[in-house]
Amino acid sequence: MTVYDRELKFLYVPLTMFYHTNSGIKSMKKFFSSCALLLFFIQIGLAQSTPVCGTTIDDQLQMLPRLRENLAKGNGAQDRDAIQYIPIHFHLVGDATGVGKAKEAGILDQLCDLNEAYAPLDIRFYLSPHPTYGLFNRSINNANVYANQNNTFLMNTRRNTKAINIYVVETPNSGNNNPGIVLAYYTPQNDWIVERKTEAKGGHNNTLPHEVGHFFSLNHTFFGWESNPFGPGDAGWPTAPAVSPGGQPTEKMDGSNCTTAGDEICDTPPDYNFGLEQGNCNPYTGGALDPMGVLVDPMETNTMSYFPGCGVNSKFTPNQQTVMLNDRATSKRNYLNNSFSPIATEINTPTDLLVSPAQGETSAFYDEVLFQWQPVTGANYYLLEVDLSASFGTPVLQSFVVTETSKLVTGLAANKNYQWRVRPFNEYVTCATARQRSFRTSTISATNDIQGVDAWQIAPNPVQSGIEVQLSMQSTLDLDAQIQILDVAGRVVYTQQSVAFPAGESRVTFPTAGLSNGLYLVRLSTENGQDVRKMVVGK
Repeated sequence: MTVYDRELKFLYVPLTMFYHTNSGIKSMKKFFSSCALLLFFIQIGLAQSTPVCGTTIDDQLQMLPRLRENLAKGNGAQDRDAIQYIPIHFHLVGDATGVGKAKEAGILDQLCDLNEAYAPLDIRFYLSPHPTYGLFNRSINNANVYANQNNTFLMNTRRNTKAINIYVVETPNSGNNNPGIVLAYYTPQNDWIVERKTEAKGGHNNTLPHEVGHFFSLNHTFFGWESNPFGPGDAGWPTAPAVSPGGQPTEKMDGSNCTTAGDEICDTPPDYNFGLEQGNCNPYTGGALDPMGVLVDPMETNTMSYFPGCGVNSKFTPNQQTVMLNDRATSKRNYLNNSFSPIATEINTPTDLLVSPAQGETSAFYDEVLFQWQPVTGANYYLLEVDLSASFGTPVLQSFVVTETSKLVTGLAANKNYQWRVRPFNEYVTCATARQRSFRTSTISATNDIQGVDAWQIAPNPVQSGIEVQLSMQSTLDLDAQIQILDVAGRVVYTQQSVAFPAGESRVTFPTAGLSNGLYLVRLSTENGQDVRKMVVGK
């Protein structure tokens, strides 16, 4: 019984109920017409819900000479005495309005898993900043990249020429004739990977390790069976034909044709795309036989197979590892050469990482909140996320990758409970623990009476006398400002002249030495106006 038979088993009824009258015959015809129509729609529904890799048979045929060259080299190009670092760059693509981009947290989780998957090869991947667009490229807002990748010109002009390029989109469109939802694909013509944004996550998701395997010239273990997995509904079952539907010789269990059949790698056993039919990582017990009549025993946990849900158990065989290392050593991959050395190979997040807002605190203003945290050894980036939900998955989530230990955030709603968290990371170590807190926004709006200033805040506040205070500003203009501290009687007790605030986000500090406990006003003045904030000095 095929998968479609199993879905339709509720339709099997005794046909004798139709055989006695003409009306019964008409009913029988209507019944079978309905069945055919229902079968058609069920087949479409099943096909659309099946996750597949979009790297096509034609793509793999184009890669085949590279694969054969890499196999012929044996272990000659390998140096396993040291870790080699490989640059990778993620393009977080949005629609024409900039909406729908993948979140950085998922990318960091995925990179952590990718490094775990390639650890046996002594390969490590690191985030390689684009010289123009930074650590993550968020500049592509285009429907013809987001939904179908028809705008390859734009993709090519934004690529990082010294890294593996991953375009994270809404809908990967590879032209693959596989049934199902394309999760990702590698295209040898453009030498980049396109990934569905739902796959940019952790949890030992094998989508990216699989596509990086293609990038380094590996084919599917079931090469030739991409669109037509061998199953009980096929002619000749249970004995497989000598040639796959894709035109590749069918690999035999005894290995006698392993160098010319299937994926042409001899330590990966035959696989006729059983994972697509089975739908899980359980041992295959379907009963298929190779062309010689021998029971087939595939490697369910191979990263280049289609057995889903294998997670941390997925792996590459030694010969697959050799192929990938040899491909990395070819001149075609010279653009990945680098002198990168991580500033740290581990990051330990302190439990007291977060400074302000404090747990349960109500912010001074709802539309300007200054978030602060401590510096972490080994981290040169921090991911700040602010959301209404503790799962950080609502449409109002705001996320920021910053190099400082504070961030002034605008656009929050009044009188709401918010969650915020910070994850320290560097280009290589992306799986450090995040620390999380909740706070509530006030009902008070900040007033900004200086033209060109969007927001400004001071922290810490309250502050202990003698501790420096940081003034954070977001502005649309370059400003030259004066900072003054006034006591409750209006007397100026401190002045800092000609403070430069460039357009964008900037920070300066000023001292509180000699100030007694009490309430003060911090006055910010420019030629475009002035504004004040309250500051409390205490023990």
